[in-house]
Amino acid sequence: MSNKANRNQRRGGDKKPSKLEQRQQESSRAGRGERLIADEQRLQRESYNLKWFKPVLAQPLIVQSMEERELTIVDSPSGTGKTSTILWKALSELENGYYSHIVLIKTPTEVGTDQIGFLPNSAEDKISVHMDAMKSIFLDFMSPGKLETDIKNGKIVLTIPNFILGKTLYNSLIILEECQTMNPETVKLLTERCGEGSRVVIAGDSKQRYSVKKREDGFRDLINRVTGDYQGHRESKFDNVGYIRMETNNNMRSSLSRFITEVYE
Repeated sequence: MSNKANRNQRRGGDKKPSKLEQRQQESSRAGRGERLIADEQRLQRESYNLKWFKPVLAQPLIVQSMEERELTIVDSPSGTGKTSTILWKALSELENGYYSHIVLIKTPTEVGTDQIGFLPNSAEDKISVHMDAMKSIFLDFMSPGKLETDIKNGKIVLTIPNFILGKTLYNSLIILEECQTMNPETVKLLTERCGEGSRVVIAGDSKQRYSVKKREDGFRDLINRVTGDYQGHRESKFDNVGYIRMETNNNMRSSLSRFITEVYE
């Protein structure tokens, strides 16, 4: 190909779009932007799917305590629906305007004997790995798009203790999940973040220890500080603290799950 042809080809490849083409491209981009904004606004207005869930067995005690107490402690084996009950009540109150935010805090701990770590490098990715199970429970009550929108606009915050240092959380329902994996100092740090208009719910199992690092159990430590044994029944010693212990017979996951829990008690 001659040099002249090469120059003509390059000029043809570098040709600027006409004004009509520019207007069409701008219109297309504007249209996509408007659709994205409309989709986000629709998701913000979308209601949570809460009507299907009905608290049963000891679950109404959790709901009652969340309504009446500044601090609610739920001590329960797996399969009892404690987290679903807490999130159901939390989303009900968020939707009704009692709180501006749900802040769920979970320690990024590994379980089992061997530590394999996690490949993602960003803080968001590292949190996401540990929060996938929690997201799946949120999705029982809302669409994936609604959840991501609520996370994006700060109505729902999924985080780890490291990112709470120095913060005060106002008008929030603060949930400490799997608290038996936190040490006493961490539990103290997180509950102290509660500002005006906020309440705290702490969930865990004082009989469960799955963390690789055998740190001191902050959940059991807190229970011992705020409850007492009254004729073989553990109760809160303070009016502003609710304590609910759900037993193995509240395990609704399956008969086998309930059996395994009983065997290992």
